[in-house]
Amino acid sequence: MITTNSLSIVRLSPVSPALSVSPIDLSKFSESELGLFLCQRMELVWHGEFDRLFAQYFPHVWYLVPTLSQPTGRWRVFKDSAKVRFSCLKCGHGWTSMKGRVIFWFHLNYHINCGYVMFKLYGQQCQRCQSQGYQHAMWYPEEVIKVVGNVYNRVGQVFYGFVRPLLRIDRRQGKPRNQHNSDLCQACKEGLCKEEWTFS
Repeated sequence: MITTNSLSIVRLSPVSPALSVSPIDLSKFSESELGLFLCQRMELVWHGEFDRLFAQYFPHVWYLVPTLSQPTGRWRVFKDSAKVRFSCLKCGHGWTSMKGRVIFWFHLNYHINCGYVMFKLYGQQCQRCQSQGYQHAMWYPEEVIKVVGNVYNRVGQVFYGFVRPLLRIDRRQGKPRNQHNSDLCQACKEGLCKEEWTFS
């Protein structure tokens, strides 16, 4: 279970023993420390929540795989948004966005009982120093839980007969200082910010 004041991650996998991590009080972190901590721990959060949910699709074994490009072939697509935090590695400027974008591609191979969920996290450029590269988003744990839950339900609908699930569209509370700048957004430049949630 992950809350705004504590972080406790339980990773469950059909092929590995349960791993538990002691709760950590996130309220004691400064904004910059929290961002760095979340960036370092995000792999645990993504894979922990994914393993916890997708283990329920046994006997199929599902794998979560990050990617930098869209896979080729017949993959289903699910697109989601979240509140995320950015910090420029060049000048140190930090900002919050309500349009953190993630795209999932998923496929189930019935012959080998394995499924794959590939995902790409989209970045933004720094408005202050106009750096050319995209900064990677730092995801809040509750936002990760939300989007992984959404793609879990979508996979369930496609392959396991779920009734079309309601999407969680809530976001972590906050008021970004500036409007979304499509000129600095990687997802916008690739034409992926027009619709908040889509699937095929």
